[in-house]
Amino acid sequence: MAKTSVFVLAPDFPALDGCQMLSGPYADSLATAKRLGFDGVEIIMGDPAEFDAGQFQGLLREQGLGISAINSGGIQYKLNAALVDADAQKAEFALEKLKHNIRHCQTLGCLQQVGVARGFAVKGRPMRWYRDCLVDVLREAARYASQLQVEIVFEYTNRFEINTINTGAEAREIVDRVGCTNVGILIDTGHSFLEDPDVYQNILDLKDYVRHFHLHDSNGEAALIGGGENDFGRIIENCGRIGHRRWFSDGLFTAKYTDEELRRSTNGLRQLYERHGI
Repeated sequence: MAKTSVFVLAPDFPALDGCQMLSGPYADSLATAKRLGFDGVEIIMGDPAEFDAGQFQGLLREQGLGISAINSGGIQYKLNAALVDADAQKAEFALEKLKHNIRHCQTLGCLQQVGVARGFAVKGRPMRWYRDCLVDVLREAARYASQLQVEIVFEYTNRFEINTINTGAEAREIVDRVGCTNVGILIDTGHSFLEDPDVYQNILDLKDYVRHFHLHDSNGEAALIGGGENDFGRIIENCGRIGHRRWFSDGLFTAKYTDEELRRSTNGLRQLYERHGI
């Protein structure tokens, strides 16, 4: 059956304005994830050089949790770097940090997410140049990841967070151009609500590409309890129609909810997985 993971911030990750994710020592955040009914976690990684994958594996075993992915957002938000940059040395620095993350993914047996780490549009350079650079760097990262048997999932994000690659159609074009079998798409249902013509049809349109989901409501809040406009019954039904039986992640606002509310979310999602055969 499909499983639900929750975002946990690396201890060295800076606080993000407007977000309320699980944070602090990993021992504490993992214990909280278990208590709230999540099946695993997705690490919002800071500097991968500060991360001990072996120690983290031990903490996962203690709690009986899995791990869905390593999120590379720290390249942008912690290290102030981007995979596409007019300065070649800065772009190379970002790629090396991504490769370090990928090595951690190999150890942990999880996906590597690439989202805002791609960077913003570069002043004075056309978007065509930006996309060409992004394809090149993702292809290099994918080849490296393939050697380690790691999958990469590319996440497109809404225009209010970053001004490049905002729709499912744009993400599909990038992945097609990269042309590596270990690269797929991550759909965040909150971003999709804002940018795609139809959040539900988009899942069907990307059926041959999607390998991971972030289940967020239209307002970015938690599935089933966020009070937004996304119909998670329809979302999970369509995930069943495309045969997605892997991880779903949540967690931008976990710390704002009560334990009872979050268990209602995790239990409700589990019931939807069962109902739709995923």
